[in-house]
Amino acid sequence: MTQETSADEKSEIPRASNSETLKVLANPIRMRILGVLRVKGTQNVGSISSFLGEAPGAISYHLSQLAKVGLAEKVRNAEQDKRQSWWKASQTATLVESSDRDDATEEEATDLFRRSAALAYEQTYERYLDALPDLPKEWASAGVSSDSVLMLTPDQMKQMNSELDAVARKWAKRGAEQLPGAEQVALIVQAFRWIP
Repeated sequence: MTQETSADEKSEIPRASNSETLKVLANPIRMRILGVLRVKGTQNVGSISSFLGEAPGAISYHLSQLAKVGLAEKVRNAEQDKRQSWWKASQTATLVESSDRDDATEEEATDLFRRSAALAYEQTYERYLDALPDLPKEWASAGVSSDSVLMLTPDQMKQMNSELDAVARKWAKRGAEQLPGAEQVALIVQAFRWIP
């Protein structure tokens, strides 16, 4: 999750602060695995495999890569089937800040991550579009996709980003109520310098 937040909130979100972590995160399957663990909670390899339509062996490999950089961890529970491998996300979000432009390795890893994230966002929206004909009418009509080109200074853009983040956090708290009929909704916010 890449986001602009207040200083207090930023201190609570772990940073992907090295090129190794960013390179591991830059894999689209790993992004999806991490998303499943963050949204659905602790899962076994088989259930992740079913959610994503990927082979269990591939899921296990990608989980081990996420674990190496501290993004996922194996869960051992006496009540769970010991023949199954259970995993959870190590944190609910990861903050990726701008790279240090003086460090070419870090800048390259940040760029790789951002490009992979852009592809993941596109694929997420395409999965929604593929499912749209089968969604209930009320869900199909509730979706939105819009874009705008605004005239802002960098400081205004940062302020807007903070306000959008506050709106997302407000609705995340309201969603925690889990009202009847509630489903998971993707919210993807991107703000960047427009290049025609």
